[in-house]
Amino acid sequence: MKKTLVTGAIGLSLLSFTAIIPLQFSTQVAYAASAPIDLIQGHDWSHFSGATVSGNTVVIQGIGRAIVPESDNDDQTTIKNPPINLRGTYLKVSGDFSVTTAIQVAANTSASFMMYGTLPLIQDEWRQEGKTLTLTINKGKLYVEVLDGNSNKPTKGTFGSNLSRLVTLKTVSANNKFTFYANGNKIGELSNPGVFIDGHVFFGADASVGGSYTINSLSAQAESASASVNAVDNQILAIPQTNHSLRSLAEKHVNHLRIGTAVASIPLLTDPSYTQILGREFNTVTPENDMKFQFIHPQPNQYAFAEADALVEFAQKNNMAVHGHELAWNEALPRWLTETKYTSAQIKDILIDHINTVVGHYKGKIKDWDVINEPFNDSSGSFRTTSPWYKALGTDYIELSLQTAHAADPNARLYINEYGVEEKNSKSDALYKLAKGLLAKGVPLHGIGFQLHEDIGKGYTPVTDAVFKSNLKRFTDLGLEVRISEMDVNIQDKVTNALSTQQANYYASMLQVAADNPTFTTFSVWGFTDRYSSLSPWEYFKYADGLIYDTKFKPKKAYQSLLDVLANK
Repeated sequence: MKKTLVTGAIGLSLLSFTAIIPLQFSTQVAYAASAPIDLIQGHDWSHFSGATVSGNTVVIQGIGRAIVPESDNDDQTTIKNPPINLRGTYLKVSGDFSVTTAIQVAANTSASFMMYGTLPLIQDEWRQEGKTLTLTINKGKLYVEVLDGNSNKPTKGTFGSNLSRLVTLKTVSANNKFTFYANGNKIGELSNPGVFIDGHVFFGADASVGGSYTINSLSAQAESASASVNAVDNQILAIPQTNHSLRSLAEKHVNHLRIGTAVASIPLLTDPSYTQILGREFNTVTPENDMKFQFIHPQPNQYAFAEADALVEFAQKNNMAVHGHELAWNEALPRWLTETKYTSAQIKDILIDHINTVVGHYKGKIKDWDVINEPFNDSSGSFRTTSPWYKALGTDYIELSLQTAHAADPNARLYINEYGVEEKNSKSDALYKLAKGLLAKGVPLHGIGFQLHEDIGKGYTPVTDAVFKSNLKRFTDLGLEVRISEMDVNIQDKVTNALSTQQANYYASMLQVAADNPTFTTFSVWGFTDRYSSLSPWEYFKYADGLIYDTKFKPKKAYQSLLDVLANK
């Protein structure tokens, strides 16, 4: 099948850009108030999913990327997750300014252009919107949506009529309102709730699936003598190292063990505190979402690698390994896959194509993969039967996935990743039986990831280090590598000094298990700061307490406990 590989840049708590961009920039040029800045020529639009640079124009292809709600009921609407040009050009603004774009829309296409003042938070099956202005041309009208960053419910306006498919749109942000012009004529205005008050404008774009439009020009300018507009091209740089970080102490004292974390691409590319800690403290990264099926394979023959590419580029720049996550799971699957009535043979072909394409794209760049993610039900140890993979192929999808991944990159280490299997129970028994059977058949399985999502407080009793060690032995006796893959320790109660100490001690006990056992390859946490945590409730400005840095990027007792374990090895 013909495949379109769209490359470019992205899609955690709302980003407040008071000290934005971790990674420094190649250009930052102030312009006079009356001088428009060309935002295409000489600037970077090549790292943008769905975008193709053609001379001094940018062609936007609709990729229809969306997040499927957690329960994935047929009557639930998917959440739009359009690309953002995080790895490319953005604006630093002060005061009144305008953005003007000339676009040519293909027939029967809806064309959207977004300007973000703060960026969305993406947590698995939830997208918390930031401050955003979205302009959409559809059927000759301009549809405008304004999000204030406090909810996902926009203020809406519809302006103009009989707008041509070749139209110049100008948006002026001044006097606490947005004013909209089409081909030089004012067509409407909406109140501005401070969308760009933090002084940054990131650009996004999308079109209806199967459609496209061309950005023939894009410019910005100050609209008053006291205002300023600066164009910035985001760059990925190496982060300075220290001698007393988690990664440096592990490399010095426990050289069999990598220290890892899950990573989200939006803060990676836009939050300096996040990026500095990430590059300094960790030597392995796992994409939290950007390699999941619905993010990287949004349409049947269309892949969107930009966000994951940026993560891999950062890792390479900072001498970090990348752990790919994930290739075959029953969640995070796009509706085109789950709602279309494919035959079993077609599902098999889709799975093979997906693994070949994704693993092949990163061949030689990704050290190991979660090929199979969470294959078992929670308590019974039975296989999950709801995925299209199982429905079409039964348990054979597991062997097929591992064989296909190995063929695509023979040097990559291949894992099954599961939660709730740290102790001996029906689920871990089933995992052991599966692994033993695969190895007996010569299937390329190299390791097991133990997720280690644990809770303390309110009567919760997490699995002890002794119990974990006892269960591990039967897996390592098979010759398998093991890794702690997604550790967090959620405090299910009001945070107290005693609970913080308990949390720290628990983190330390599990790192000690990994440090003492040479069959462990990685100790990885599922995010490192409570500011961007998948444990957070899906509510605006609410945070959890399960990670090793707090919401202000200050190290917690848990961080110090990990340092102490590594320093004393």
